[in-house]
Amino acid sequence: MSEPDSPQSRKTVAYVLVAIAGLLILSNVGLFSFIGLTDLIGTLFRLLFNSIPYILTLAGIYWIVRSGRREAPTMAWLLTLFGAVLITSQLGLFGLSFGDMVAPMILLTVAFFLVNPRNLLPGRLNTSNEDLDPEEQEIKLFAFMGGGELNYHSRRLKGGEVMAVWGGYDIDFSDADMEGDSMQLNLYCIMGGVEITVPANWRVEKSGAMCIMGGYSNKTRDMAEELNLPPKTLVVTGLALMGGGEIRN
Repeated sequence: MSEPDSPQSRKTVAYVLVAIAGLLILSNVGLFSFIGLTDLIGTLFRLLFNSIPYILTLAGIYWIVRSGRREAPTMAWLLTLFGAVLITSQLGLFGLSFGDMVAPMILLTVAFFLVNPRNLLPGRLNTSNEDLDPEEQEIKLFAFMGGGELNYHSRRLKGGEVMAVWGGYDIDFSDADMEGDSMQLNLYCIMGGVEITVPANWRVEKSGAMCIMGGYSNKTRDMAEELNLPPKTLVVTGLALMGGGEIRN
C-alpha cells in the first residue's frame, strides 16, 4: 500500500457513498415515482435503518463469543450494550427513549476509558511499522480512519486479532513463522479492510467468519510440499461488515 489506509476499505466506502448518492439523485428527479418504486424504496430504507440496532448487537455478541478463552475487549461489550439500548428505545420498552439513555452511556464509556484505556480497544490504535516490535508474538491491532504497513519477523507468532473501522492494515508475515502448526487470526472489518501476505508454506482456512455486505478472499496457494517445508495453517475468522480483506502469498 502506498498510503496508511487500505485501498480495500477506501473502495468499499466509496462504492457505498456512490450508491447512496445515486439513489438520492434518482429519488429527487422523480424517477422512482414515475416507475412506481417510491413505496418500495422507502420500505427498503426503513428496513435497513431499523435493522441497524440488531446488526450492532449481533456483531458485539459474535465478537465476545469469538474471543474464546481470551478476555473480550470492553469495546465488544459496549457495542453489544449500544445495540441493546437502540433496540430497547426502538421497541419502546420500559418507557425509555434513546435520548434518556445516551448520557449515561457516554459517562460509562468515559469511565471505562479513564480506568483502563488499554482494555477499551482490542489493540493499539493505528499502529505504524516504527511502533511495532518486530519480535512481537501476539497480534493486537486496531485501525480507525487510518492504519499502516506492518512487517512481522517473530518466529513464534501465537495469533490474535485485527480490527479495522474505516481504515486498514497491510500485514506482511513473509519473514515470520507461527509457534506451532496452526494459529488463529480474528479479523473484524467494519467498512474497513485488511491485506495479509503469508509465507508460501502457510495454508489458509476460513472458519465461521460472519460476512454482511463484505467478505474475505483467499488467494494463497499452499506450496509447503513443493518447497519441502513444514506445513502451517492460518485459521481466519471474524466479521466483515461492509468491508473485508485479502490474503495472499
